[in-house]
Amino acid sequence: MNFSILSDCNKKLQDILVIGKTIERDGRKYHIPGMTLSDEIKLYIIEPYDKQEPINRKGIRNHRRILKEYEERSCCYLHCSEFYLGDQKLQVQGGMSGSLEDSLEDYGTIQLFLDMMDAGWTVPEWLKETDWAGLQMVTLNISNMEKLPDYSPDMPITITHSPDSTQHILEKTVTLNVGKSRSFYFTDDYGDHVQCHINNVTLIDMWKNTEEELSNSKLSERFTPEQLEQARKQSYDALEQCCPEGMCYIGIEYECSKSYDLVFHSKHYLTSRPETHQGSSHFLMMRLKPDQETGVHGLPLKGCVIQTPVSPDTTKIPAELFQYYERINEWTETVS
Repeated sequence: MNFSILSDCNKKLQDILVIGKTIERDGRKYHIPGMTLSDEIKLYIIEPYDKQEPINRKGIRNHRRILKEYEERSCCYLHCSEFYLGDQKLQVQGGMSGSLEDSLEDYGTIQLFLDMMDAGWTVPEWLKETDWAGLQMVTLNISNMEKLPDYSPDMPITITHSPDSTQHILEKTVTLNVGKSRSFYFTDDYGDHVQCHINNVTLIDMWKNTEEELSNSKLSERFTPEQLEQARKQSYDALEQCCPEGMCYIGIEYECSKSYDLVFHSKHYLTSRPETHQGSSHFLMMRLKPDQETGVHGLPLKGCVIQTPVSPDTTKIPAELFQYYERINEWTETVS
């Protein structure tokens, strides 16, 4: 530590707007202490913080473990796009979030709360005894204002949440048979039974597909021969590392009774360890887009690729519906 840290923390805010509004949603509480103006306008929201348990370093570090370690942590208000205080529009231009426990040695955050209290902010009773280890603070940058808006406690606050997706780990065992369909259901995080129809399982010859894509005459209209040769080299380098010639990836076309995006992995991939490639490493991401928008069951038809190399005579793949993503459309919340 040095005095420059204290100098940065001692910068005076030009203005403070106390809001002091608590939001209750889905059995959890959130609190908006207020806004500040210094070099720019910032709005602050205190949220619950779901602290991840320390990772047990013992045991095999396979792909399953890595995927679960990086399970996303929720942050409810970080991705908001607009706030309205009454009829005054606040345009959000990015933001950040962090655990308040990590702020115990961040004197700037502590000074912010003290300045808010000096300006009239009263910490609500439910928040007073809440341990900072269970809280995080979201800081949003407001782009379209040069001074703090007017606010009174009787003003409604309207918040626009941007489209987003939430990850849910499932780990449901599913046996896939090439060229065959099957149906099953799983129970989602809401306790609902979700029907899944696998319409087709195919083997994808990645080398053939890549060659066809690179031979598209339209590419020569957009890129120079040198650029095309570089793209060809990088594509084949990635294939050599990820899917050697003569091997295939697994394509899945499916329908789902809820608007979920499903992610399948092979059992072999989940139990294997990451490989270390020598030299330059290129990563190839493959997506499967079905030819039709609707499947035979009248539901949206979607695709998923299991990027585990298998031989072209493979007929059965032990796999898992490892996770699903829940799409969340833009929505508006009003706090009175």
